[in-house]
Amino acid sequence: MEEIIRKVKEKLRNEEAKPYTDKWYDKMKEKFDGLKHFDKVTDIPEIPAFKNEDLYKEIVVKNLIRCGAIPKNDLTVGKTYLGDCRNTHEATWNGDEFTYNRYKFGDWFEDTINHFEDEMYYDVFIPIKEKKTI
Repeated sequence: MEEIIRKVKEKLRNEEAKPYTDKWYDKMKEKFDGLKHFDKVTDIPEIPAFKNEDLYKEIVVKNLIRCGAIPKNDLTVGKTYLGDCRNTHEATWNGDEFTYNRYKFGDWFEDTINHFEDEMYYDVFIPIKEKKTI
């Protein structure tokens, strides 16, 4: 893992416009490496936008899964999951993305959001457990 991070940082150093510094990535690595298991949705941290996909997978995705986030390949189509994103704490997996009911400008409508393994720039849904039905 350290070798991957070193190589990516070297590549970033050679880019003309570098929006994130080595120090920023080191801070993110420390933050995510220090996460504890997610017992409730409020334990899930905010995910900052990453520019580099390799570092996002190495720092964020691996640590979210280590702490209890459900990987995409373990989700079941049609099941509703408890988790976190900006607009909801539960969403239903349709095989490609999550759907959920969103309230905006006085109206409710169905919206979609990506799984955390599929997106590193925008908001994502981080599922931690299947919602039990009565």
